[in-house]
Amino acid sequence: SPTASPTASPTASPTASTGGFNGDPIILGFQQQVFKFEGKDGGWYSNISNKHLQWNMQFKEFNSCPAHENMFVSALSLSFLGGNHETAQSNILIVTTPEAIEECRSDPNEVCLGEGTLHVSFDEGKTFVSKPGYYHFSTSSRIVAHNTYAACSRKWYDYEVSNNDWHSIRDGGRRTTVHQKKPLQFLKDGKSTMIDKEGCESWIDDRTRKDDLFQQRGHWSTLHIETPLVSFQVEYRRSDWFDPKCDFQSLDAWMTKVSDKMEQTDWAGILGETKYKVYDSQTGEQVKTDRSKLLRGKDDADYEVNGPFETEFSAASKQIGLTAKVVSSAIDAVENSSFSKF
Repeated sequence: SPTASPTASPTASPTASTGGFNGDPIILGFQQQVFKFEGKDGGWYSNISNKHLQWNMQFKEFNSCPAHENMFVSALSLSFLGGNHETAQSNILIVTTPEAIEECRSDPNEVCLGEGTLHVSFDEGKTFVSKPGYYHFSTSSRIVAHNTYAACSRKWYDYEVSNNDWHSIRDGGRRTTVHQKKPLQFLKDGKSTMIDKEGCESWIDDRTRKDDLFQQRGHWSTLHIETPLVSFQVEYRRSDWFDPKCDFQSLDAWMTKVSDKMEQTDWAGILGETKYKVYDSQTGEQVKTDRSKLLRGKDDADYEVNGPFETEFSAASKQIGLTAKVVSSAIDAVENSSFSKF
């Protein structure tokens, strides 16, 4: 059953090729862009903002890590907006805590996500669940949460940038079937992108035979978030428990499916802007790594929101209405020109 808010708050206030971020935080865009977004300790930032979804992420600085490598995504929020028959309006909050909550510390037989340091709320942070399992939050939306053997943690896409393709996550507008994958099927389907495919395979076989995935303990965890309009995968990682030279907690998150209905809307936010290709005015080549050219907001503060479920940020005003249409038209024109044939 849900528990009260974790007593160790993540900060003083209250993150295939698909787009997403890793905990450093490095942003991997939908069009092969890769760039670092610095942010500030405790700040919440808009990652994707459109008429159906607000995806925010919170940064946390870990002082034991080397300078310029000490900022990680430690919490994220997902607001599914404009509730309808496909996706009811919901606010999901995923947070980490430096220490395990009391419920997970006091009972040695209790199995908790991230050994009690990863927590999910379905009511904007009023209560949290910290145990592996299925969690339905509307008729056809759910989170599947389980601890993960390190070898089975999915590779971050730094290793596979060449495969990045926005169109690979579009479902062509087809409605998903009512049938939902079983938790172990997620693991089996993703074996090719896991850190140690062979090492993971025997672990999956054991879990299948014993039917005990949700009874597995572990410091690392995986969340699969499924809705009719969009789906995500979140990997929770922590520093080496026995030798924490850089003592951190990190959330890597990326989209695994985007419906045609959502794709056809205007997108804003740090990751949202990477839906559109940007080209260098001098060379005609696509800009992939220069953050100052990729994002319309020149300062990180342009993407800052006032809390996990806030939707307003300065950069949004730079890409709405006529401006957005002009930019989209320019991008389409360039994609059809000789500059895009490289």
